[in-house]
Amino acid sequence: MNRMRTVALLAALAFLALCGCSDRSAEKRGRAALEKMKESLPDVETKALAQKVTPEQVKQAQESLLAVKEYLGEPDGRLDSVTVNAIEAFQRAHGLTEDGMLNDKTERSLQEAAASAKR
Repeated sequence: MNRMRTVALLAALAFLALCGCSDRSAEKRGRAALEKMKESLPDVETKALAQKVTPEQVKQAQESLLAVKEYLGEPDGRLDSVTVNAIEAFQRAHGLTEDGMLNDKTERSLQEAAASAKR
């Protein structure tokens, strides 16, 4: 009985030693997992900044965002990170897909919200 305990204890110690002697710490494994997750996520802002919209569309969106207090800049028709972030905030607040894209649904919702805000 004593011998079986000793063998079991030695086996447990060997297992713990093997697990603890890994060349990668838990922190390194965690960092690697985080990087892998980041790589798998789509870069929403880059896609939004690359969308094909006219300066007139952007300026109209900025004016509407200004009216609903989601944008604080000067409506200039330039699609930049501040504008994309304001679009995303508006989309989030109105139950739209939060992607920063000025699609028909977002533009229509922006115009309706701006019209309501001006009343």
